[in-house]
Amino acid sequence: MSTQRMEMWRGIATAAAQEARTIAEKANAAGRDLTAEEKAAYDRHMTKGREALEELKRAKSDVEILAQVKTLAAEVGEPVKVAAAGSRGRGSWAKAAADRMAKTMTMETDGQKSLITGSIGVPAPIETDIVTMSEAPRSLLELIPAKGLNGGYGTGNSFSFLRQTVRTNNAAPVADGALKPTSVYSLAEVEDRVRVIAHLSEPVPERYFADHANLEDFLRTEMEAGLYLALENQVVHGDGTGESLTGLLNTSGIIVQAFATDTLTSIRKAMTSLEVYGITPTALVLNPVDAEALDLLRDSGATGKYLLGDPGGDGVEKLWKVPRVPSTAVPAGTAVLGDWQQAQVIVREDATLALDRSGENFTKNLVTMRLEGRFGFAVKRPNAFVEVALAA
Repeated sequence: MSTQRMEMWRGIATAAAQEARTIAEKANAAGRDLTAEEKAAYDRHMTKGREALEELKRAKSDVEILAQVKTLAAEVGEPVKVAAAGSRGRGSWAKAAADRMAKTMTMETDGQKSLITGSIGVPAPIETDIVTMSEAPRSLLELIPAKGLNGGYGTGNSFSFLRQTVRTNNAAPVADGALKPTSVYSLAEVEDRVRVIAHLSEPVPERYFADHANLEDFLRTEMEAGLYLALENQVVHGDGTGESLTGLLNTSGIIVQAFATDTLTSIRKAMTSLEVYGITPTALVLNPVDAEALDLLRDSGATGKYLLGDPGGDGVEKLWKVPRVPSTAVPAGTAVLGDWQQAQVIVREDATLALDRSGENFTKNLVTMRLEGRFGFAVKRPNAFVEVALAA
């Protein structure tokens, strides 16, 4: 390959890296995560840059590659100004993703594949600072604030938090010299510990990673999605025994709304049960099957119109102004209505990807991936949630 052609690939890689950085810095400057469109563009530029680097590899000697790729890796991974080191606040996803990609590129400079035995931190959808809920949340975990274990909950494997058990407001007008009434806001200290949530990939032939450039990202994305689906399931109905979290539906003190007449009536009564406590629900979480049933409700009259709106439109994202969020973690026939700010995901160790070529894997030229994290769950105000029966 001519020098001119090598410079072309270098120019493509550099431009792609700069485009990705620009997107990341824009989101970080605005103090937010990347939108779905920005993340797709970011990933597209990074993939383009990595493909250009592969072309350089095919054309140059190992020594020349080392200098070229290290330079590009530094350009891609140049730190973006964010909050204090180690924080997981708004905008940190962009920096974490850039650092991860830079680290992967650097691994390739020694003439090795990007997968090596060791651990790689995976940017996770869980933010460990309280953030504003997105306008159209797409998963249950987006509703719940998250906090690092050292952020006021304790250290090590254990944590404790205060749970409100009684809320009786006795405020009233008082005459001069009269005894003031006492309101009761009882709190109980709850002690718990974080649990490990993890899984392995099946052993994968190492040559697959050389032959299929996107395999590593595919496996990492699939494993990350699986881990957070397991966490979501634990948040809803973990039974608190053994290595299970104590999920919302097994937390003492949440309100139970029995089925009343029909689905819409049951949900509206659940809203009333929160309103009497002065609680405004932030989301209604229900199984996709039940979400479908709501969407398909029709007027029993001659017109047969859909009760919740024209299906040819943008869809119904809210019910009585409360966002609807589908989740397979919630069993069919049940919905959970609540103020999700009154719960907390405790993050002791964010998702970490480990890669293993040792032992039998080494002798068979295989790679096994392990993804794990340590999490806890706290319900600070149980009566801010209602378990709603959607069927008799």
